[in-house]
Amino acid sequence: MTQKTQLLMLLLAAAVAASLANELPSNLTQLTQLDANEIPQRYDEAQLWRIYNISEAMQQRMPVGQMLEQKFGGNIWKENSKFLDISIARDQLKAARSFLSAHRLDPQILSHNIQAMIDEELLEGIQSSSFAHGGRTKKAARSSMHWKDYHDLETIYSFMREIRSKFPNIVRLYTIGQTAEGRDLKVLRISENPRENKKVWIDGGIHAREWISPATVTFILYQLMSDWENQPAHIRGLTWYIMPVMNPDGYEYSRTTNRLWRKNRSPSRRAQCSGVDLNRNFDIGWNGYGSSTNPCSDTYRGSAPASERETRAVAEFLAKRKYNLESYLTYHSYGQMIVYPWAYKAVKVKDASVLQRVSSLAAERILQKTGTSYRAAVTHEVLGIAGGGSDDWSRAALGVKYVYTIELRDRGAYGFVLPPRFIKDTALEGWTVAETVAQAIGPSSSG
Repeated sequence: MTQKTQLLMLLLAAAVAASLANELPSNLTQLTQLDANEIPQRYDEAQLWRIYNISEAMQQRMPVGQMLEQKFGGNIWKENSKFLDISIARDQLKAARSFLSAHRLDPQILSHNIQAMIDEELLEGIQSSSFAHGGRTKKAARSSMHWKDYHDLETIYSFMREIRSKFPNIVRLYTIGQTAEGRDLKVLRISENPRENKKVWIDGGIHAREWISPATVTFILYQLMSDWENQPAHIRGLTWYIMPVMNPDGYEYSRTTNRLWRKNRSPSRRAQCSGVDLNRNFDIGWNGYGSSTNPCSDTYRGSAPASERETRAVAEFLAKRKYNLESYLTYHSYGQMIVYPWAYKAVKVKDASVLQRVSSLAAERILQKTGTSYRAAVTHEVLGIAGGGSDDWSRAALGVKYVYTIELRDRGAYGFVLPPRFIKDTALEGWTVAETVAQAIGPSSSG
């Protein structure tokens, strides 16, 4: 508790020093509203490791990530055919290192202190937020939305409501369901001709800790609506469905209690561990490789396909709107990739060449705009095989053509804890993908 008080005092001092305007940024308010029972989890001197040559160890039938998770309480950040990124708590470092040594594996240390990264992210956000609030103009959004920091759920929902009120003729705000903890699941539709236009679905925040994802999706929303009247035909001629946070419970929990939380927050019937990985819970290759039957695992698939309220809400909403649904874009982090089906099996979709061409073009445009390299590829080749994903489900169940998972920045230097100074450029990269896909879809059937 002392550590928490110290951190809070540090943050308050930083906020005062940055001469806050009349309102506190949401990430500072968040620290003052903690549930007394939920002491925030800290990662003091926990290290982030990258381990190469895990496929060789896999040939010896030893899933390295799983072993480090189960034996040493490791938290898997990224796992693919080439390497594993995993965080290990301070008191397990020695034992985990010995275990790897015995299997001739040597970790590269990406971070010596994960808590220091988390504190830096928070402080930087408070400082840049206070600057954003202090420098407001009359035209500034009432919702206090900006892209100098990560926002809480209420700020994001307030921004969505504001857009609906500004564009009542073309915008509709849906509540498509509630979470286990009673939060609304919200989707915004933007369309001048909902009956005829081809449709694009965009979602973010399916994994709680990937904060850059909702930030990017709200930025896409802003890019669409800040100058709607002057958007080109390939943007205005589409119907856009936008869901910035598919996992509101997990997102809020990652903001107040555990920065590295991934799953939703549904209680488990048979274990003390809560939460399901929503991106392993869709009805496609559900009981296949790449997910876990253990409720304590970060990739726990749930008790059945679509067992989760969030999964069901999205699946039912889209199943009713599959006519003319041309694209499904889901934003994640990290890795800087634009990938397409399949993920649940080691096969490409039949029109993979078309999907590769569009994703390669998006990657080229990103490189020109921000100088950041993104890789375009089929999912299973670069991320490994994993069933139950929303991307595969949208292709298999709804027949959507342009299905992409966009893994935003970075490549591991910060991972999920991407400092706020990178939000704007990263979000621009996410927008570039959406724009490129919209162009590929072409004019709607209404002309």
